[in-house]
Amino acid sequence: MQPIEPETAEDREQLELLRLPLGELGSGLARYGAAMYFFKRGKLDADQLEAYRMCCNLDFEDPAAVARSRLSPDSSD
Repeated sequence: MQPIEPETAEDREQLELLRLPLGELGSGLARYGAAMYFFKRGKLDADQLEAYRMCCNLDFEDPAAVARSRLSPDSSD
């Protein structure tokens, strides 16, 4: 995943939510909400958003690992 560079105070707050530790109660849903925020701002693509959606009820699941697992073998990303 490309790093997100915060431009506003709201970006910084949402980035903190996106980076909540795995396993923290409710963190999956909070990360998904932040991912939706960045998707709407054009800073996160649809595949990355889908990984956060898949993990929204799984506080221990790493969305970055899920996104990597969904890449096609011939992808250059």
